[in-house]
Amino acid sequence: MSKKVDSRIPKDSGAKSLDRYAALCSPWNKLVGYQEAMHWLSRYNATFSAACMQVLRIMVPDYRERAQAMCETAYQKLYYTMQRFGKYQMDQHNVHPFCRGSFVGGLVGDSGDEAQMMCGRVQDFGTYRLEKELDVCDWDIVGSELCRATTQSLEASAKSWSENLRPGTQLEFHMVEAKGCGDCHCRIVAESRDKYPMPPHEQWECFGPIATEDQIKYTEEKDMVKESMVFRGETEYTFSNGTNMEQDSNSVADLIRRAHAASNYIFPTISSLLKQGKLDEKMLDHVIRCVCEASGKTACGEKCTKEGLRSWMGAPADLEDGRLMGGYLEMYLQAMGVSYEIEAFNENEVQYIMDRNALTIYNAKMDDAFVAYWYGMTKTLVNTQWSLWEIKEDTPADKLRIKIGRKIDKFC
Repeated sequence: MSKKVDSRIPKDSGAKSLDRYAALCSPWNKLVGYQEAMHWLSRYNATFSAACMQVLRIMVPDYRERAQAMCETAYQKLYYTMQRFGKYQMDQHNVHPFCRGSFVGGLVGDSGDEAQMMCGRVQDFGTYRLEKELDVCDWDIVGSELCRATTQSLEASAKSWSENLRPGTQLEFHMVEAKGCGDCHCRIVAESRDKYPMPPHEQWECFGPIATEDQIKYTEEKDMVKESMVFRGETEYTFSNGTNMEQDSNSVADLIRRAHAASNYIFPTISSLLKQGKLDEKMLDHVIRCVCEASGKTACGEKCTKEGLRSWMGAPADLEDGRLMGGYLEMYLQAMGVSYEIEAFNENEVQYIMDRNALTIYNAKMDDAFVAYWYGMTKTLVNTQWSLWEIKEDTPADKLRIKIGRKIDKFC
């Protein structure tokens, strides 16, 4: 096979004649602007995460056990992360010296939500009670276990701040509404149990009930927002909070790339369960391949989807080979900020080598899930004569080499 790379119009072509814009660029010189690119990336990662959640559901069939494992992992991960970076985070969020207790952890959730384009509003922010209401959540297709785990990650962040930096009143966090469960909004309410006593509960049961239900401030659909502050003119395209922290739209790419949607909750849980000997690794690898491969096929299975992606990338009408999938991968890697090299891009084969750790954020098994997902997409975005696979020979451990080519496989 030829390692030839088809000629392309240089990305800086015309840069001296026209204004430059932040955009993804397909192999066929089709540009996708930053705002649209970030919306696409957010939902892409959520869709991939939804497939990975099914892997965990198969491996751990009991809901309570699965949700508890996700909550424990999320809590531990964020607590120790904030132990390490808490001082920097507090400075970044302009937490004043007189602010004490875990309510200041709500600042992390507020800025994080907006950077994940989960737009909404803070309805209450005080020593004894917090309330945050979301109108948009791209993760709503993943599963209610995730809603529980994200609640625990926020409580862990808040508790780490208050225990290690600013001792004060502790709050208990509950997600009392969740779009992933069919509610109109996502809503987190955190309460001081000293001021608002409630019976104790297991960690995974963080959906309520709460003591201050009568204080909830509900926003009607007609008043809901669709964009984060960094994409709204009324807020001068700037996120700002009550402590005058400000972020521009670059915060979106920064966090979406690091968060990887729900994957960053699912794969650490899988790793933890593997270390505890609660999962069979051989069976896990089999389930990852089966679930993610099928999910990739269904992502592009309908002809209208395929035609929509062709148009979105500006692919030539007569192009029907591995370059279609290659172009799609390039758009994703650009959006994720993952460095890659094009080793081949022609009608016979497509080959890339990319930064494995930047792709997976060091989450074990995520690379296997991506390869299976992309293999499935290749079968429907191109056709069944084409396959996608990893080349491990002569590839450094920190690199992922992907090849797209024709392959006959009697056991596919």
